[in-house]
Amino acid sequence: MAPDVPSRFVREPSDSERAELTRVREAWPAATRARAAIVLLSAMRVSVSEIVQRLGLSRPTVTHWLRRFDRSGVPGLLDRPRSGRPARISSETLRHITMVVSARPRDLGIPGTRWSLARLRGYLVQTGTVPALSQELLRATALLAKLGDDAKVLSGGQSLIPLMKLRLAAPHHLVDINGLPGLAYVREDGGALRIGGLTREADLEESDVVRSRYPLLFDTCRVIADPIVRNLATVGGNLAHGDPANDHPATMLAFGAEVVAVGTAGERKIPIGSFFTGPFSTALRPDEIVVEIRVPSPKPGSGGAYVKMERKVGDFATAAVAVQLTLSGGVCQEVGIGLTNVGSVPIKAVKAEAALRGKRPDEATIKQAAQLAAEAADPSADLRGSVEYKKDLVRVLTARALRKAIERAQKGA
Repeated sequence: MAPDVPSRFVREPSDSERAELTRVREAWPAATRARAAIVLLSAMRVSVSEIVQRLGLSRPTVTHWLRRFDRSGVPGLLDRPRSGRPARISSETLRHITMVVSARPRDLGIPGTRWSLARLRGYLVQTGTVPALSQELLRATALLAKLGDDAKVLSGGQSLIPLMKLRLAAPHHLVDINGLPGLAYVREDGGALRIGGLTREADLEESDVVRSRYPLLFDTCRVIADPIVRNLATVGGNLAHGDPANDHPATMLAFGAEVVAVGTAGERKIPIGSFFTGPFSTALRPDEIVVEIRVPSPKPGSGGAYVKMERKVGDFATAAVAVQLTLSGGVCQEVGIGLTNVGSVPIKAVKAEAALRGKRPDEATIKQAAQLAAEAADPSADLRGSVEYKKDLVRVLTARALRKAIERAQKGA
């Protein structure tokens, strides 16, 4: 056997491990089945490149699960509880708690002019709103309202902490919301895909409903940083950070998503088109937390794609393009196009969308839309390239994303 085989293939599974891997591959949820399939293929001396091609996964994902099996065996492939995931409460209960906090105790028949944690907890338990209440939720609401602009919310920390390390951000206070219950979920409900603000990128990537019904979102979460970052980073934090180089903002612009924020004044629904107000700046108020992102459910004949150019795996995009569209009778009825890292804020290519809407997406129409998307880009020259290079890159990536989205829409029609 060649000396480099151990670095190219997974260790040889035992007979019992093979049996367990086969059982997992046949009976567990799709995301876990894929992990078992990765290991079994590697044990058959199938190369990483071939596994990537066969299973449609990224190379970092494949190598991550091979290392996990080498280190921990079959249990290393199974989901396990992560920090920041307490028992869930419903979003309706969370909204009710917020409304109670914003009222005066005496308005609800409770003696006193101010809420204390103990008084509020007792009231909510007494009225049957919750059987028990996490004090962390109350502290987060109170602290953000009290500290205002001097505080930053800490969820995954994969954007904020590097900025602090580089002295580009220096908040006086950090309010850690990882202990808030009920904010980590991915589910379809009420005509939308609902993503909890504390949902980790890895959970989004492994969600069966995202894989099967939201290809644009699946494309996006697969190219965010690396598996280590995706295990910690949150979807809500990605958006709330307001970085135009992040991947989710353009994707949510293409979807026409909605951000749900909760503060001391109650719940607020913010259209994604008005969410980003400047570089690293959003429409969130100082006391508000992103509790949910709502992505409209795709109609029949819908397809999407995210195409990203990066210097190396895990890097910020030199440029990237998100496309979501719906075809009916061969005509483009609905379309959204978002651009990543080619402006001071994420860009919605409105003129490019208009050039496609109501038309058959033939090659001439695609080229016209791609050129209009390039004209909408407003990049700055840096180590990743000149202004002219980035604009032309947007043109090329837009055409690629459109063709891929159209192909997927035609298959799903």
